[in-house]
Parts: sequence; structure tokens; C-alpha cells
Amino acid sequence: MGKKSKIMTSLVSLMLVLVLIAGCSSNGNSTAANSTSKNEPVTITYSSGKDSTPATQKLIEAFEKKYPNIKVKVQELPNSSDDQHNSYVTALSAGDSSIDVLAMDIIWTPEFAAANWLLPLDDKFTQEMRDKFLPGPVEAVTYNGHIWAVPRSTDAGVLYYRKDIISTPPKTWEELIQMAKDNVGKGGTKYGIVFQGNQYEGLVCDALEVIGSNGGNVLEGDKVTINTPQAVGGLQYLLDLAKIAPPGVTTYQEEDARNVFQQGEAIFMRNWPYAWSLVNGDDSPIKDKVGIAPIPKGKDGQAGTPALGGWNLGINKYSKHPEEAWKFVEFVTSEEGQKITALEGGNLPTIKSLYQDKDVLAKNPYWSDLYDAFITAKPRPVTPFYPQMSDSMQINFHKALTGEITPQQAIQNIEKDLNDIIKNEGKK
Repeated sequence: MGKKSKIMTSLVSLMLVLVLIAGCSSNGNSTAANSTSKNEPVTITYSSGKDSTPATQKLIEAFEKKYPNIKVKVQELPNSSDDQHNSYVTALSAGDSSIDVLAMDIIWTPEFAAANWLLPLDDKFTQEMRDKFLPGPVEAVTYNGHIWAVPRSTDAGVLYYRKDIISTPPKTWEELIQMAKDNVGKGGTKYGIVFQGNQYEGLVCDALEVIGSNGGNVLEGDKVTINTPQAVGGLQYLLDLAKIAPPGVTTYQEEDARNVFQQGEAIFMRNWPYAWSLVNGDDSPIKDKVGIAPIPKGKDGQAGTPALGGWNLGINKYSKHPEEAWKFVEFVTSEEGQKITALEGGNLPTIKSLYQDKDVLAKNPYWSDLYDAFITAKPRPVTPFYPQMSDSMQINFHKALTGEITPQQAIQNIEKDLNDIIKNEGKK
């Protein structure tokens, strides 16, 4: 081999060594860089209405202690749920990725899922996990065969009664009406019952309770099923209740009903669990005279079906940190997370076991009575078109309640409107 060839061979060998060294160095730097990036804290944004209790802060402290590399920033939205809804719609329709986890009213989940704004959680919120939750809230986060959120807190209609007048709460609407007629006047009472009869969402909840408790239904999938004798008979119960209620019940919302009941003027009240602490407050004339029971059933129904309220947690489809967002959702909705919000914020759990938890019951002893009411609670129609459907139900239920139309006509009107909504909205 010539001198020039040897030099060339040496140069090539040297270059190969340098390339290998550079390659190793490059890989090492890449690994270090990846390792560094994985160890760098990730900040996720949790969007929710303002929490006037310490619960949210306590949750975040507990979560960040468990996951020190994930920081949580809270984006507070206005108190009004309508304003919160509008804020989400504006942001998500523009593909905004600044929000990672959304706190959603129970009726928004199918709407947001249909708009393709949420990540499906079928694989994360497993069947084993779902079995620990109350069935109604799980049904409410299920749309089009997929899971779109995890239930964080619940709420459902309950029956309050004067236990100093009625020893055993009624199991059926017929029993309630008869008990009311037999006992009005006792203990300073003037009326049999108070409920939410104004033309608004509260009336829809009350009407769907009597319809559902009589075996009626509104939707099965996308099929409108409200026009049945059971639904008509259920709505008739609401008219029968109005006959033993104050004359102004067709203008009542939650607080109107509570004020009348709390003044000792009614034997029964349909309301939400929030009213319990108020009717038993130190300034309440009926303190320690109130019992709480599940919604009664109708003659054609199997069980009372309280209307379901509550809040769910979903993950923004556009989130840049979906895995970290899921860890937060998983923690907040876990038994540990829900116990924190139960003790610190008074939020009703969606996990069944917490209704027997000694710490939770020590602070909220009446919650053990709510379990039987909540286990049969049903969500309002799970559909992205619910807001439009609610408008029709509000109008027609109220017209029936005020005697402008019959229950049969109200149900027929709603059936027509709902079919039109599904047909027209489905084309968009």
C-alpha cells in the first residue's frame, strides 16, 4: 500500500471514530434532554365556577403532593352556569387549548361530546371504576356508546316532610295526596305540598320526576318516546299536586318553595338536598321537625325517579397535556378526592361507598338517607339537543299546570317539538 493510501485509510478510520463518538454524544444528550423534559413540572389549567369553600384548594394541595411534577392552575368562571356554558362554547369552538380540565353541568356533556370538544374516556374510566359510582351519574356521561366525562358531584330531587305530623313518608303519589288532605291544618300547616311550578328548568325536573316515577320516558336513543299513557298519567299527578299547593305555586322556584315550607305552612316539599341545612337552621321555625325521603312512585311505575343534577369533569380535546389532565380528573373523582370535597365543600359524592363513610356522615348525618333517593335518580334526556328540548317542555308543562291545555295535549306538543328538533338539528 502506498503512503498516500495509508494516509487516506487513517483519515477514514478517524472520521468513523469521530462519527461514532458524535453519535453516542448525540444520543446521550437526547436522553438527558428527554429526561430533563420529563422531570420538568407541567402546569394544567382546571376551569370551574368559583368555589366559595376551601374544597378546591385542598384538592389541589393533595393532588400536587401526590404528583409533584404536575401543577394545577384554576381558571375561575362566573357563578352563573349559563355564563360558564357560554364561556366554554366560545373557547372550545375556536379550538382553545388553554383549558385542560373542564367542570361541566350534567346536561352539557352530550352537547360538548357531539361537538367533538371532549376526549373519550372509555379506556381510562374503566368498568371496574364505573361500578363504584351511582348509576345515574354514569348514565349521564355516556353518549353515543362512549364515556365522555367522570361524575364529580351529584344532586337529585328529594321529598321533605313534616315528621312531627307524618310518621312514615308516602311511597306513592296517591298516598302523598291523601296524607296531605287528611293532615292539612295540623302543626300550623295551610297547604299539602310546595314544589317548583314556574316556567323554567326547575319545572322540567319536577315534571320529569312524576313522569318517570309513573313509568314514562322522554327519549330512547334518538327516538322520542314521551307520548304514552304513563307519561300523561305522570303529568296528571303534577296537576293533582297543584290542587293541594298554594295558589301561587305556578310561579315558584326553589327558594319560594323553601320559604313557604320553612315557615311551617306545608306538609311536604319537593326540593334539592341544599335545603336541608336551611330548614334545620337555628332560625327555622321547623328545626328538627323535618324528614327526608325518596320521590314517590306512580301507580304505573316501579320506583320514584328523582331528577338528576350534578357536575362532571371532562378533558378538552385540544389539551396539550391530556395524560396529566387525566391524572387530575382521576384524583378529584376518586374516593380520596370526593371525600375532600364532601368534608370541605359539602359536595354530594358520586361514589356509593362515601354514603357509609363515618367521617362524611359525622359531618353530614342526613346523607345516609339520601342514598336511597340517589340510587334510582335518572338524568334528564342525554342528548346534545337538550337545551332546545327543555324550552318546549318548560312551555308545555307550564301550560298544563296553569290549565291552558290538558296533560295529553302538552305531551303531544312536546312529542312533535322533540321530533322536529332531532330532525332539524341533526341536519346541521
